[in-house]
Amino acid sequence: MFKKEPHIKALSNLKNSERKKLLQTCIKQTNNEEYTFPTSIIKQTNFGGQKSVGTVYTDENNIPILFKEKHCEQLYPTVYSCWKNPSLLPIVLTHGFVIEEHLFNGANLMISGSIPPFDSRCNVGTLCGVAGKQSPKVVLAIGVVELDLPSYDRVIGETGVAVKVIHHFNDGLFKAFKVKLEPPVVLNTESEDENINSKQTETPEQVKSADKSQESIKKTAPDLEEVAEVLDHLTVSDVDYFITRALYYSLTQDKGLILPISASKFISNHIMRNLPPIDHNEVNVKKSSWKKSAKFLKHFEKEGILKLKGKGDDLTIVGKNTDKDELKNFVPYKLGCSSPSKGSGENATSKDRTSGMMHSLTLYKPFSLAKDLLREAKLGCDTYYTSQDVRNAVSEYISVKNLADKKDKRKVVMDDLLFNMVNKKKKTPDTTRIIARSEILQPLLSNNFTEFYQIFRNDDTLLFRVPMKGCPPRIKIVTEMKIGRKVITKVSNFEVFHIDPELLAADLRKICSGSTTIGESQTFKSAEVQVQGPHGQFIIDYLNKSGIPSKWIDFENKLKKKKSK
Repeated sequence: MFKKEPHIKALSNLKNSERKKLLQTCIKQTNNEEYTFPTSIIKQTNFGGQKSVGTVYTDENNIPILFKEKHCEQLYPTVYSCWKNPSLLPIVLTHGFVIEEHLFNGANLMISGSIPPFDSRCNVGTLCGVAGKQSPKVVLAIGVVELDLPSYDRVIGETGVAVKVIHHFNDGLFKAFKVKLEPPVVLNTESEDENINSKQTETPEQVKSADKSQESIKKTAPDLEEVAEVLDHLTVSDVDYFITRALYYSLTQDKGLILPISASKFISNHIMRNLPPIDHNEVNVKKSSWKKSAKFLKHFEKEGILKLKGKGDDLTIVGKNTDKDELKNFVPYKLGCSSPSKGSGENATSKDRTSGMMHSLTLYKPFSLAKDLLREAKLGCDTYYTSQDVRNAVSEYISVKNLADKKDKRKVVMDDLLFNMVNKKKKTPDTTRIIARSEILQPLLSNNFTEFYQIFRNDDTLLFRVPMKGCPPRIKIVTEMKIGRKVITKVSNFEVFHIDPELLAADLRKICSGSTTIGESQTFKSAEVQVQGPHGQFIIDYLNKSGIPSKWIDFENKLKKKKSK
């Protein structure tokens, strides 16, 4: 329903009688008598979407909690209501990648992507929530059940839409109300419950002995940070311990890790960056028992923690198993400050990273023939790839198919697949099959991949939950003269960097010592802040301090007169 951001009108408070009536309707439709509104003040507004119109109800903080379509009495709770009331709706479980890659992109939940057993309440036409297997009580989508789910004991080989998704986290409704809430972190507690039940069956003597052994372990086991700061010379087992902990940290805590990734980048940009405060000359893969990064990674592939592709030392990490107990029970620690200064992305310059600026990573999503190429190159089945990953895939494909020109190794004799990919958008394709290796990548990316970007903050955390389509956005600053000889400076397209318009207007009012107003940009269809006076450079300096580099800022001064010829 909210694939695109709907138009929202001004909010108005509901009368007390209307609020009580709305609550009773919601309780009746959800069969949950314990449900209450999060605040005593409830607001309402009308929305106009791409294919529907209706009413949205919010709490006093303008967070949407319910919505309904015009001429329809069915109330749909939002995911925010389900976070406050986990038992409000029956929940259908699915895999995390199904939610991220399909539901968040506007697809419905298919029966083959769901996880049985199902709630007995999930009959046809019933409202339900959709949650991931890792956090089964955190609803990330709301929909209507399309199949009689309780009758399904297994879903492999079954077809059909299980849940028609109406609303999901971070959709157009989320963006229209500028909600900044994040899903609560609630992990699956089945294993914890099993541990509790096993403890309950133990005798008091066993419990006492177990507690004593745990206390002795706590007393004898030194803290990781203290060990890193105290020891001057480490044994091989100590180095193995630190490297292993850095691997666990990278796989569980490092939000900048995007798979697939080459072995060299994984070691330098993640393992070495996620070590505790310790000298990197003392702790590195060369001084471990593995000696080489390939042996190190293959060891943890045998342990079932990593999934690798490639041969010999040319490896690529394509997957990880977060269900392993080592990763589930991992406790984060304080990172060291002596980490490498290399960027984690292709577009991340060392200048941006050392100066505390945001940086971006360009990713490519394959379609059509590109999937066949990646499948032949055995690169994996991930959604996004870097240009280096695609370059490696092309090299692997050329090697597997033996396409290198025997007379000149710098050239390639293209087969049908490569020829069609390179000449896909040419009206009059070249008939020659021989092409230089250096000339393959650019047309192959532009013809067969969709470009995406991901922005990292100065602390390497992700700015967006999923990569965004297109090129990194640019903030527009324009200084011009309005009617009446008044000079103003306008700033637009800044909300994509999670900059609040009201906060920006308040800061510019102080910095520029001029009045500010918040309007709507006609170019970007988002908020626009105007400040009185020519203050372009002041605004650029302010944005730089906020972590936005100058290369993402376009400044146009319309006051400058054109030079006469």
